[in-house]
Amino acid sequence: MILSFLNKVKSTKELVPVINVKTTKKLEERLKLISHYHGIIQIDIADGVFTPWKTWNSPEYFKTLKNISNRTELHLMVHNPEVIVPLWLESKPKRIIIHQEAIKDFQKIKQLFNETKTELGIALNPLTPIESLKPIIKEINYVLLLAVEPGPSGQKFEWFVLDKINDFKKQYPKITVEIDGGVNEETIEEILKTKVDFLAIGSAIFEKPEPMKQIEYFTNLIKNYHNS
Repeated sequence: MILSFLNKVKSTKELVPVINVKTTKKLEERLKLISHYHGIIQIDIADGVFTPWKTWNSPEYFKTLKNISNRTELHLMVHNPEVIVPLWLESKPKRIIIHQEAIKDFQKIKQLFNETKTELGIALNPLTPIESLKPIIKEINYVLLLAVEPGPSGQKFEWFVLDKINDFKKQYPKITVEIDGGVNEETIEEILKTKVDFLAIGSAIFEKPEPMKQIEYFTNLIKNYHNS
């Protein structure tokens, strides 16, 4: 695929492979497929309440994984983060991302993170306005903007989220922004023109015969764009 590389935004962008599966067995399979990848990995946790989609969901199992938790970001698509977050914090992941739409007591959540070295990220659904973050914006430094509704991988990309990324970075240039959902060979060129910092990619990696080659492919695209 040949990219035109027009209207480039000079910034460092990074790939984050996403594992979004229903069973522990499938999780193990996908971790094995990318066992030679040493960057940050996103693992999706969906409770079947916040979104109809339900993934594997075992904080106890996650604690048994070796050399993975401290380079994992957990995307919690759950309706009760104040209750669920402490269970996952025990595993000491690098980052936990929770949904603004589900938060009832941000200060309680913030206190939980203050007691650990785990980073806190806030996710917004496609139609949730960035203005909803104003009450807490001074207390966060990582935002995930979904370009699909929270749920399974492989959904249709919502193009208006690209404007949302740039609007957000214009207002809050120092806050890290990750895009998640629908990032693939067809959408990545336009995504790279934005001020996004991290690109989360799921089905475009794991639904291919050789996921590690896909990681290499996307990593090279991102690197070449940055260096052009």
